[in-house]
Amino acid sequence: MDKALVRQRFRKAGAQYTQQAQVQQQMAKQLWQYAEQFVPAPQRVLEIGCGQGGFTQYLRGWSPLQKIVLNDLYLPREALQALFPDEVEVQYVEGDIETLALPSGIDAVVSAASMQWLMDVPRLLQRLHASLNAGGHVVLSTFGPKQYHEIRQLTGQGLQYYSAQAWQHLLSVEFDVLLVQQEQQCLWFDSPWDVLKHLQQTGVTGAGQWQWNKTRLRTFMAQYVQQYGRGEGDDAVSLTYHPIYLIARKKHG
Repeated sequence: MDKALVRQRFRKAGAQYTQQAQVQQQMAKQLWQYAEQFVPAPQRVLEIGCGQGGFTQYLRGWSPLQKIVLNDLYLPREALQALFPDEVEVQYVEGDIETLALPSGIDAVVSAASMQWLMDVPRLLQRLHASLNAGGHVVLSTFGPKQYHEIRQLTGQGLQYYSAQAWQHLLSVEFDVLLVQQEQQCLWFDSPWDVLKHLQQTGVTGAGQWQWNKTRLRTFMAQYVQQYGRGEGDDAVSLTYHPIYLIARKKHG
């Protein structure tokens, strides 16, 4: 995966991401509802992949929050700086979380719809465990193997998505797993072209190295309608989302 390209695509998507990423917005709200149930209000929080602040905005509900460290490959600071009152210390750490030094003394690590971009999940979980205070929590949402399965079947391109069971196994090495939930949602678009525009506007086209030309695009669209369309002369096609929600607590000792 070319993370420089991923950064470029998300930066280009900008405000369009907020308009197009309805599923991710729903996921942010759901993840926050789970966090309220399972996580006592932490004082120091690290958010990985904060993006435009879709999940960040909810963190104000953790009172008395003292410090939040916001990380992403690209940080739209203007969109983020107004989210917190002056008494909350906000630190911006732009770059690849897998290569950056992690802050210490953290009470909670949160990440909404971004963990699928990691190259080495087990290694990062080990590092997060070391950064967390005793009894600290990880609060995560990501996507499962059914995510964008239409695109992946037609192009052979896509990210590596862990199953809910695989995530539970990875977390259980050094965390007590408190929550594992998953769901599937099918969106419908008027045509395969609209699907591609949706993916572009949500930044995810930075994941693969698929090279388009007129012949390949024409074939892709015809196969998409044939395999995933409504039929009966309707070009409308489906796109599957597979959200996974995870909360775990650092083991004692």
